[in-house]
Amino acid sequence: MSSRNITKLFRSWQVRSLRTLYKLDTPREFYLIFLAIIVGTLTGYGAYVLTLIVNGVHFLLFEQADMKLFSDETANYLRIIYPALGGITVGLLAYFFSPEVKGHGVPSVIDAVANKGGFIRKRIAFLTSINSGTTIGSGGSAGKEGPIVQIGAALGSIVGQLFHVSQQRMRVLVGCGAASGLAAVFNAPVAGVVFAVEIILSDFRLSVFTPIMISSVIATAISRHYIGSSPLFSIPAYSLQSPTEYIFYLIMGVVGGVVSVIFIKTLYGIEDFFEEGISLPPWVKPAIGGLLTGAIAYYFPELYGFDDSATHTALVGHPEIYLLAILVVAKILATSFTLGSGGTGGLFTPSLFIGATFGALFGNIVGQLFPSIAAPPGAYALVGMGVIVAGTIHAPLTALLIIFEVTGDYKIILPLMLGTVTATLIAKWLETESIYTMKISQFSNRTDNGRNVDILQSHRINNLIQTDVPVIRAHTGFEEILNILMNSSLVTFPVLDDKDKLIGIISLRDLRPVLFNRDLAPLLVAADVMSENVFVLNPNDTMGDALHKMELDDSELLPVVDSPETMHFLGIVTRESILKRYTKENLLLADQRE
Repeated sequence: MSSRNITKLFRSWQVRSLRTLYKLDTPREFYLIFLAIIVGTLTGYGAYVLTLIVNGVHFLLFEQADMKLFSDETANYLRIIYPALGGITVGLLAYFFSPEVKGHGVPSVIDAVANKGGFIRKRIAFLTSINSGTTIGSGGSAGKEGPIVQIGAALGSIVGQLFHVSQQRMRVLVGCGAASGLAAVFNAPVAGVVFAVEIILSDFRLSVFTPIMISSVIATAISRHYIGSSPLFSIPAYSLQSPTEYIFYLIMGVVGGVVSVIFIKTLYGIEDFFEEGISLPPWVKPAIGGLLTGAIAYYFPELYGFDDSATHTALVGHPEIYLLAILVVAKILATSFTLGSGGTGGLFTPSLFIGATFGALFGNIVGQLFPSIAAPPGAYALVGMGVIVAGTIHAPLTALLIIFEVTGDYKIILPLMLGTVTATLIAKWLETESIYTMKISQFSNRTDNGRNVDILQSHRINNLIQTDVPVIRAHTGFEEILNILMNSSLVTFPVLDDKDKLIGIISLRDLRPVLFNRDLAPLLVAADVMSENVFVLNPNDTMGDALHKMELDDSELLPVVDSPETMHFLGIVTRESILKRYTKENLLLADQRE
């Protein structure tokens, strides 16, 4: 074969590979980017509105003492009541208008992506803004990030519904909104993007990544203009004092993983108690949770959701060990009472608080035991934030980036990486569900990598097998192999012997080492260049099994055989056919729910 034909083959294969991997369609991609810009703009302003609501409620309630409307003693006691007032307001709105706005928001977004094709009711954006602003502004122990993720996701879904996009594009727009929301609230565009693709969508394709990134940048720019561009926490520069400290950070990651699981179990244990153990109208329960939170915050005002002072103190100060230990436990309880009872708010900010105080506690202990080699407690507090976030959400990359962007400090990146990965492994070992997916497993179908596990595991691949596909025989010559590749839309081909037994596969990557060797290539046959170690499927495998093997093998298709013993070739199954069937079944499930 001439070098010109080889070049033609190579370019043809590259184009097919790109289309297979990224589904590139330039006009449609620009259309999706245009919609992503709209979503990013709306979410950026949504974050600003949410901030205004939080500040407004806080001013109306907590600033009255400064305005001399109440005596100092009365104002102090009223601070116990304010979270309860916010709770009953939130409870009434959720009960009469939309129960989806209860809790911390992100699980309902993941559920919408995995099980409802990205469809979110239009009222969610408005009600979540009111409920979360009221919860946080009245003193509830929660953060703005969960609600704004839900608000942004709802805005993305609204845009998708208005423009009648496909289910796949709807999911991307929901991801755009989620990323934009987190980026705008935390002033962290990179973390917002990674959060959306790692947790919400579990999809790292370029066609997904690009619009989400653009949307996140736009929302962050709007937020910086109206709210400010400074990092969330301003801290001194910390660095590694001694290589021995890596052992301390490893131990902190292990302990932090345990603390993360305790936080998860406490939150959902209290939520179960409020749902099943208290026989009162649902709209009353958030008021009880708010009252309990107010009672704790009366003694520790740092626990109020609008107050970041304790987190900042842990990063720069040296509070007593016993106080740090109390704050860790108190914050876990206050957050669990607020959200477990039905309040609306996010878990990132409480996780940062718990992580900072836990890290400072650990750092103080290490500093007293090893004063000559330990860094200041603030360094451990900084890493501790990432440790607890990673342990609760099971996403070390998101935790790593969020800490880097909210602090602006890169010098402690290596201990942060070690701690977040360790905490994630320990937390997953102790509890397979994250703080987000545990909620989904309670009220919906199980999800994994952004997909409904029940659908994937309940449908077999026997109806997806393609039998009329080109195959290559073991004795097929090199030039004939190239002709087969040029005349097919596939990029991988099964290799069979004379009895139709599968003995391997061939793709262009197998041919590359000898493709331009004119002396050697004519002498080779398929058996000389094929890959023998290959995953195979059988007709009884589920779609979930097939996708898992494809991800392990990084392949777009796999051969199907009658059994691993005989290896008689039956056909192939492609990733694309599985995802099309999954989408169809997911739509049917969503229609049944509606």
